[in-house]
Amino acid sequence: MEFVKLKKLDGREWDERKETRITFAQDDHPQALRHLLNLYWTWHFDESLAETVRILLAADLEWERRPNLTTPPVGEVISPLGHALDHEEEKIRDAALRVLDSMVEIPADEVLIGEELEPLWVDAFQIGRYPVTNAQYHRFIRETGHQPPNSWEGGTYPKKKGDHPVAWVNCEDVDAYAAWSDCRLPTFEEWQRAVRGDDARLFPWGDEIDKPRCNTAELGAGGTTPVGAFPEGQSLFGCYDMLGNLWEWTSTLYDDKNPHFRVVRGGAWYYNHEHSTCISYDFFSKEYAEFVVGFRMAQ
Repeated sequence: MEFVKLKKLDGREWDERKETRITFAQDDHPQALRHLLNLYWTWHFDESLAETVRILLAADLEWERRPNLTTPPVGEVISPLGHALDHEEEKIRDAALRVLDSMVEIPADEVLIGEELEPLWVDAFQIGRYPVTNAQYHRFIRETGHQPPNSWEGGTYPKKKGDHPVAWVNCEDVDAYAAWSDCRLPTFEEWQRAVRGDDARLFPWGDEIDKPRCNTAELGAGGTTPVGAFPEGQSLFGCYDMLGNLWEWTSTLYDDKNPHFRVVRGGAWYYNHEHSTCISYDFFSKEYAEFVVGFRMAQ
């Protein structure tokens, strides 16, 4: 098999590209998988996921029809993982969930807080590589009987959107999910450490907006996008979707004297890019459950 020819597949017919992808996914040669990763894969990869990724890349998940996210407005976005999470085969669904369940180790160090760049020490912790998705939240609902989000029809998330971040969840919902998953919400400063790293950057990738790297109003998606869709927007530690898509609940109170409000971080698809920076935050009441707020877990 001549691996070097794989990148020339773009001009071939659909069936030929699909057949070649499946052949490469079923090949044990590490170069075969590496070429497929370069062509198709936008999510985190390490060797522990090799077999999982091969399962997904060998499946009919419309890999050849990946959405264009570089030219706004992009409209509704459905990804291969969205197809996988609705697949009739449990093996395919479980493989997609294994990708989404990834956590990131954040080492202890100082983080620079706000525009004033005040240094604050943060102990080592883990944080979700991605926000909690509809499919992960649905798994929690199935196992606990917890009330689904009000926006879901028939107790389930919209078709093909299992890998979109879950919205319409308040702090009671989030705390219940955290208890079930043996996790917790990140604090304000932990979230900032995960997105900003060791310096004073304004965005995870630097200080300038050069192209779409997250889902804000400028993208024109008109709603959430699949997690992992913007690999060039991930933080130095490998956290995806920390800016845009959905505001994320933290455990930090907006006012220590008033426990009714919690801080959210990161902006959302409904807001412009100026609200989606490493220092962006807002606050909502703990009962607030709307289309612009989700969460990710920490440990």
